[in-house]
Amino acid sequence: MPLADAQRRVSEVAEAVTFFLAVLAYLWFLVIPFPWPGLLILLAIALSWRRRSLTPKSLGLGWAEFRASGRCWWTVWTFSFSAFLILGNRSLFSSTAVTHGVVYFAWAAAQQVVYQSMTYLPLRDNLKSRATAAGIAAIAFSAMHVPNPVLVPATYVWGFASSLLFERCRSIWGLALLQLMLSSALFSIAPPELSRHFRIGPHYYAPLSP
Repeated sequence: MPLADAQRRVSEVAEAVTFFLAVLAYLWFLVIPFPWPGLLILLAIALSWRRRSLTPKSLGLGWAEFRASGRCWWTVWTFSFSAFLILGNRSLFSSTAVTHGVVYFAWAAAQQVVYQSMTYLPLRDNLKSRATAAGIAAIAFSAMHVPNPVLVPATYVWGFASSLLFERCRSIWGLALLQLMLSSALFSIAPPELSRHFRIGPHYYAPLSP
C-alpha cells in the first residue's frame, strides 16, 4: 500500500474516532451547562464534508434513493410499519403525536446523516470488512446513548442494521422514517422506569415530571 494512501486511511479513521470522543464529551460534560460548543461540532462536520467533497447525493439526501428504498428494504419497511401501527394504536392520529412525529423525523434525519457520514463511511472506506465497519460504528452509536438500558442495546442493533441498509440504498430520509417508526414502537413497549422518556447522558438521572 502506498505511504500516502496509508496515511489517508489513518487520518480518516482518526477523524472518526476524534469526532466520536468529542460528541461523547459534549453530551456528558457540556450540553447541560454550556450548550453553545455544539456549534463547533457542527462546524467540524461541515468542514469534514467539504474536505471529503461529499455531495447531497453521496450523503444520502437524494429523493430518487428515498423512493428506491421502498424496493430495496421492503422487508424492513413491512416489519417497521406493522410494528408502528400495531403498537401505536389510536394515539398515532392525535395532533400531538403528528407534531412530535414531524420533529422526531427531522431529528432522526440529522442524526443519521451525521452518523453515516462521520462514523460509518470513514470506517467502511478504510476497513476490509463492511460488517466489521458496521459493527464498530454501531458500538459508537450505542455508546452515545449510555446509560439508558433500553436505548443502549436498541441503538446498537439499529446502528448496525442502518449501516448495512445504507450500503444497499443510500437514503437518509428512508432511514429517518424507519427510525421514527421503530422508536415509536419501542417507546410504546419499554418500561417507563427504564426508558425514562429515552433520555441519555446525565439527563437520564434527572427527576421525571409527574
